[in-house]
Amino acid sequence: MSRQLLMSVDNQQGHGRKAKGEATRRRIVESAAELFHAQGVDGTGLEQILRQAGAGKSQFYQHFRNKDALVCEVVVWWEHRLFASMEDHELDSLDTLERWLLSAIDQLEVEQCYRGCPIGTLAAGLHDNDETTRAAVSQCFRALDSRLRDALHQSQQRGELSEEADLEAISHFILASQQGAATLTKAYGDSSFGRLVIVQTMQYVRSYSVNGQ
Repeated sequence: MSRQLLMSVDNQQGHGRKAKGEATRRRIVESAAELFHAQGVDGTGLEQILRQAGAGKSQFYQHFRNKDALVCEVVVWWEHRLFASMEDHELDSLDTLERWLLSAIDQLEVEQCYRGCPIGTLAAGLHDNDETTRAAVSQCFRALDSRLRDALHQSQQRGELSEEADLEAISHFILASQQGAATLTKAYGDSSFGRLVIVQTMQYVRSYSVNGQ
């Protein structure tokens, strides 16, 4: 076999190993995301994650320093999914914003209201000295708050909101209400509570409309 052909075979094998490693890493993150959402971080052991992902400890430590590093990756994974859902709803008006907020409650209902917001669940499980995960969760919430503010700004440009409306304060309020709606839905096991919170929140936001209606 020629040297050039040997190099080509080595490169193909190297790419194959890399692709296999990335697939394993993805399965670990997706399994952890599902289990953390359902059981919380403290209620989920590494062995359970690896069993569901079909991976071993040696494979885990090839990709992650420890469980805390995995939690941070899960936060990023959920953030990407969250922003993809926001893009799907094209948040450019108060109506599209309300539909997106209510769609999150719809998803909780599909899950029989056993689960809350995945990022909120991770935030609720933070320990006093868990600064690494705290920073990841905080960054996700800040990014979400910024995207909500962008949606409000587009609504303002459409003439839906008054120029005097404090978009930063309103986006904070929406974010807090959304988290509260998810928590109440989970706590009561009833999506009607979450829907009521969202509807009342958007009614408050519309009080800043140009005509006050």
